[in-house]
Amino acid sequence: MRQTKYLLVLLLPLLSYSCSKDSVVHEDLIIDGNVAPPIDGVAEITLNNYVNNLYIDLYGRAATEEEISDHVTYLKDNEYSVAARQVIVEELLNNWDYYKNFNLLTSQKLLVNLDSLSLKSQIDYWLYLIDLFNATGMETEAYYYTYENNRLLLLSTAHVELYNGDIGIKEYYRRYIDNYFYDQVNMGSENFVVSCFTNLLHRYPTDDEKLQGVNMCDGASGHLFLQDGSSKGDFIDIFVNSLEFYQGQVIEVYQTFLARLPESVEMNDYSLQMQEEDNFNNVKVDILISEEYAGF
Repeated sequence: MRQTKYLLVLLLPLLSYSCSKDSVVHEDLIIDGNVAPPIDGVAEITLNNYVNNLYIDLYGRAATEEEISDHVTYLKDNEYSVAARQVIVEELLNNWDYYKNFNLLTSQKLLVNLDSLSLKSQIDYWLYLIDLFNATGMETEAYYYTYENNRLLLLSTAHVELYNGDIGIKEYYRRYIDNYFYDQVNMGSENFVVSCFTNLLHRYPTDDEKLQGVNMCDGASGHLFLQDGSSKGDFIDIFVNSLEFYQGQVIEVYQTFLARLPESVEMNDYSLQMQEEDNFNNVKVDILISEEYAGF
């Protein structure tokens, strides 16, 4: 009997400790700031940011509350699928606002913020001179200003024709480097050649590329990108038809949307695709619907 009492005395503290431990483990705890993940898998803020980033990158402005709400609802209804993202991105890329903003950015980069009013004023002034020279028999002067004015007329309609699908990205950029204003910004053959490389290929020309390009622009024979030429027009045509030109566009897209350079496989695949299609929107679609850009 005395032994039994001794065992009970020893076991009571252990039983008491066990009950105390269980009560702590099963206690309901509330931790401030500990937000549970969304049941459907993608946080609302992630969807909002994705839509807003699309508008900023493509339209140059933030999305309205209504635009965000409409697109986020569509994404939710379609389970955030890649196909749903593609519908939204293609809709934005087919809108005039995208082409208007893209043309504004191109003008800021290549023509030092040339606006449509200044462009129209120059065209109107040269039309006046052409009429004046023709009326006074100064045919040489009239021919020169007609040539210059035709280049500006092509520049003035470049973004509209790109939007309508009448021209591709190659012709669009050709008009932006083949005009009076670009010549004024980059005076001289060497400056012109270097600016084409740095602006559109995102690299400086090699010594030989610069030499051959300058020779062409000065009316001498040159050899560039495996093509022969002997005029400034030849240089421009060779330049915008080269694979290197499309590689430059791929670099531009990756740096703009992903803030990085394309990897070798990406560069090769997309530059060949862009050259074949003469279209850069398809490459943009692939990037803008990717998990890397979207974040989900």
